[in-house]
Amino acid sequence: MTIDDLRRARKAAADSMSERAEALAALEAAETPDAAAISAAETAFETAQGAFEAADKQVKRAEAVEAAKAAAAGPGDTDPGATPGANLGAGAAAGAGAAAVPKDPAHKGIEVGLIVGALAAQKGDLGRAVAQLDRAGFGQVAAALNATDATAGGVTVPRPLAADLIEMLRPRVVMRRAGARVVPMPAGQLRKARQAGSASAGYGGETVAPRASAPGFDAVDQSFKKLRALVPISNSLLSYSSLQMGALVRDDLLKVMGAREDLAFLRGDGTNEAPKGARNWIPAGHWLGAVAGTDALAIDKALRKLVSLVEDANILMVTPGWIMRPGAKNFLAALKDLHGNALYPSIDARGELMGFPIHTTTQLPNNLGAGANETEVMFADFSYLVIGESGLLRIAQSTEAAYLDANGEMQSAFANDQTLMRAIAEHDFAPEHEVAIAGLQGIGWAL
Repeated sequence: MTIDDLRRARKAAADSMSERAEALAALEAAETPDAAAISAAETAFETAQGAFEAADKQVKRAEAVEAAKAAAAGPGDTDPGATPGANLGAGAAAGAGAAAVPKDPAHKGIEVGLIVGALAAQKGDLGRAVAQLDRAGFGQVAAALNATDATAGGVTVPRPLAADLIEMLRPRVVMRRAGARVVPMPAGQLRKARQAGSASAGYGGETVAPRASAPGFDAVDQSFKKLRALVPISNSLLSYSSLQMGALVRDDLLKVMGAREDLAFLRGDGTNEAPKGARNWIPAGHWLGAVAGTDALAIDKALRKLVSLVEDANILMVTPGWIMRPGAKNFLAALKDLHGNALYPSIDARGELMGFPIHTTTQLPNNLGAGANETEVMFADFSYLVIGESGLLRIAQSTEAAYLDANGEMQSAFANDQTLMRAIAEHDFAPEHEVAIAGLQGIGWAL
């Protein structure tokens, strides 16, 4: 079990202990206490308490081991005469070290690529992968990998390195780029209280009793959804631990993960263990439907209506903005008023529409509707949109697996002399308030 599995087990034990305590309190508060039932409830509570204490000890023990590994890990022997990036295949001699490679800020997230490449080259052998990285001069990366554990599902990338890679998804995933808040979900679930109704106040005379009122509450629940990325890597490339190889693997991971995550956070329907995207969170009253692209005034009115819907819902407008296709953005930038002037000059000048930034993505379709010429435009205060994340990245490799390529054709990693890497990230997406989003479907909003 990983340390996060142990933490989830501890949380479940704590919940069970709380339930037993409430049941015992209810029995003791009864008008006619049942001694036998109280005794049984006390026994159940003690059992739950023991289970929690055992789970807590396991977590603390795992945390101590993790801290000890991190403290003990360090770069191995190095040979100043060697060059980083030399051939370091599985048969490379131990001890043939290289000068340490300094950390370059431009290579953010490249450690994950180096780890993936080393594990693939060494057929998933953690110890040999650490040795390969160490000999290549990547002592810090080797030390970080040495502090983790190999499991049946592969290797968990150390949290700081995984966090670097996840942070690099920001410019590739429009929801992250637009300002959606990222919160940790270390136990696999997140529940946030949400005020669904407010209390009321009013004036009255001295002898008139005020009417009682209270705010209403419900909850926003999030649970992990697994994002799995498959990255085929040439076996010839894997014989080298170099910055170029690490950058290539890193960029491939970012490309496939970013594209799928972007689509899920935008238009996911919440089925097949995928997140429910912003389009499907929009309330019916906040979706305007089809708006033809033939009348500039009607378009302007519809866009202003989207802003009005969000503002009128008492949304604070902390990080407001638009999401649309690049084609829709260029269409709006080309609109003219009756005098031939640009209707929205701020689009070309500042990348803004009505004072709010525009975020573009090709993950929104442009072939919707009967005429296959409709697209979607959304407006939101992104500070109300929440991405719950585990902060972990698990990787595994296979030289025999098959995969579907970009054309939907089955490819064999073995026949193509490739190693197939699988990366798994866990996250979910939900708005704190659905009324923070509004949208429309534009007909012919393209040049």
